[in-house]
Amino acid sequence: MRHTRLRPERRRTPTGERDFRRLWAGDAVSQLGSQITLFALPYTAVSVLHAPGGQLGLLQALYTLPFLLVPLPVGLWLDHRPLRGVLIAVHLCCALLVLSVPLASAAGTLGLAQLHLVAALGGAATVTAEIAMFALLPRLVAADRLAWANSRLNAGLAVAVTAGPGLAVWLTTLLGAPNALLADCLTYLFCAGALGRITHRQPSRPVRRDGGRLRPELTAGLRVVLGYAPLRRIAVHAALFNACAQAVNVALVVYLVRDQHLGGLYGVVLVCGGLGGTAGALLAPPLIRRLGHGRAALAAATVAAPAFWLVPAADGTRATVLAVSSAGLCAGSAGAGALGVVSTTVRHLASPPALHARVSAAFRLVSFALVPVGALAGGLLVDGLGARATLWAAPAAMMTALLPLLTRPVRALHHVERQDRRAQHGLPGPGVTASRPPG
Repeated sequence: MRHTRLRPERRRTPTGERDFRRLWAGDAVSQLGSQITLFALPYTAVSVLHAPGGQLGLLQALYTLPFLLVPLPVGLWLDHRPLRGVLIAVHLCCALLVLSVPLASAAGTLGLAQLHLVAALGGAATVTAEIAMFALLPRLVAADRLAWANSRLNAGLAVAVTAGPGLAVWLTTLLGAPNALLADCLTYLFCAGALGRITHRQPSRPVRRDGGRLRPELTAGLRVVLGYAPLRRIAVHAALFNACAQAVNVALVVYLVRDQHLGGLYGVVLVCGGLGGTAGALLAPPLIRRLGHGRAALAAATVAAPAFWLVPAADGTRATVLAVSSAGLCAGSAGAGALGVVSTTVRHLASPPALHARVSAAFRLVSFALVPVGALAGGLLVDGLGARATLWAAPAAMMTALLPLLTRPVRALHHVERQDRRAQHGLPGPGVTASRPPG
């Protein structure tokens, strides 16, 4: 008898998940490059163009202003465009945008006006790309894999935030601030190439208007976010939490560098924060499976807020301050990372596919609305009360931000069924379950 060797059957990866891995790889590399630009662009303004403080403030304002102005119109536009093609085009435009800085520097024509233009267009491109990416994601993976996919994307961002600043400093020292942006140009090109390998195709759809009026289409995403009680409460918490986090960020550098004299060791604290964010993002899917969406959000937020109190509580030697502050930022970032995965998954599941971009845009608008207020308040508190007092006050405000998550619509939210493709006009339909199923 002839014996036939049987080959073990390989588990085939679904096409959508292969496409997601291409999306994830491109985004992870692009996020790393963006951290380089966020460091190198203002550094170029200071070291090469000798910009005063007011110009640096304007540079930051121009980058963040699109976060408030762009989401709603871009969300409507994206819901009627092939998302893959838009993402490729945006990343290619970003590559040209950052490439213009080292080219202008080499030609001796670089000026502050160009940096301001790069910042404004870069901010608009960042918002557009993020909304498009999170709208494309539910088309690539099954509903029961959305938490896993969001976890991987958030973990990639956390790794970029952790490693990016150190890489940016090294490249700036090696190549000079303008030329460091060449690395970001390459990451954008890599991301465009990875997106080009995605096999999913989506046709354009004409914008349908109600009686010729654009406003109902423009605000459809807001009607989902504000009309579905659990998502509305999660968004309100995110807005309050992000504002307090900005105050923490402002006070943290002053407290650790100036008051505690940690100097360059401040970077170690930030690295620990990035590691915590990565861990929180990876732990979110099992947390959702064990507790459900609502209680997972509450658990993550309950860990995040009080953990930041460890920073002002640290006292003693520099080693003690470094260790305790690192632990506090690590735990706080872990809670925030897990909460980000939960909130993204809930809004994906609770919105019809035809509105994914608009819902992501609306949620982003609400959750980032108070960020400038938090940053301004943090600066005023640091000047008036001191950095340590600010670091006590900001987490206390975070604790009050838990109130929307303590309400019954969030606590009872165990499972969210994916909305049917035929659902229209924004408000969640009967597929949403806001309570624990029997058994």
